[in-house]
Amino acid sequence: GDVELFAERVFSRGLSAMAQCESIKFKLTQGLAVRRACYAVLRFVMESGAKGCEVSVAGKLRAQRAKTMKFREGYMLKTGNAVLEVVDTAVRHVYMRQGVLGVKVAITLPPEAVQQK
Repeated sequence: GDVELFAERVFSRGLSAMAQCESIKFKLTQGLAVRRACYAVLRFVMESGAKGCEVSVAGKLRAQRAKTMKFREGYMLKTGNAVLEVVDTAVRHVYMRQGVLGVKVAITLPPEAVQQK
């Protein structure tokens, strides 16, 4: 029973949905406000050269009633085969005192990043 672990360096952290999802998760667990964390990630992704980005946080954000907050910028493909190649998506769960928040990040990659993928 040997366990082998393989880790690869991310080409561009700003264009990796998984890295950005983890970033939001970390910020929320540290106690940063949801809007502030999401807008910071959105700005960082767009400055990294992405064509578009969508960040969605769902759950009990402030009140007892659950909500979904969506933050969008640029282009976002939703349907068709191009979504599989062009859009990088990641989902993470954040365990807070009030309950669980769902964090979803989708990034529309620029053409040069799609070719490297």
